[in-house]
Amino acid sequence: MDTTETIPSAEHTPPTGDEIAADEIAAQLGETEPGPCKQLKRAVRILGTARVQAILDQTLETERAGGLMLPDGSRRRTPGGVFFYLIRTSVEPKERYKILRPHPTPPPAQPQEATQETPPVPEADG
Repeated sequence: MDTTETIPSAEHTPPTGDEIAADEIAAQLGETEPGPCKQLKRAVRILGTARVQAILDQTLETERAGGLMLPDGSRRRTPGGVFFYLIRTSVEPKERYKILRPHPTPPPAQPQEATQETPPVPEADG
C-alpha cells in the first residue's frame, strides 16, 4: 500500500478568484495574447470584478448593437478592442494608467562607439 503524499509544488500556486474571473472574461472576449490577458488581470485587480463585469456587459451590448468601428472606419473593433476602448474612456486616469500602462522594455543595446585613434602618418623619406 502506497502511503506517500503528493505535495504541491511551491512553484505552482492555485489561481486567485481575480485571476479566474479575468481568465473567464478573456475567454468571452476572445483574448488569447499575453499582453491583453495581463491587462485584464490588472483591470480585475484594480477595478474589482463588479466594475469589470459592468464594462464587459456594456461591451457585449455594444457588440449586439453592431459593434464599434475604428476611428478610420476601416473595420469594426474586436470585442476585446471594444472592452479596452471602454476602459480607456470610462475609468479614472490613474486607474487607466495602472491597467493599460506599457510595460517598460529594456532599450536595445547600443553599440559601444569605437574610440578610433588617428593612425600615425608615415613619414616621407626625403
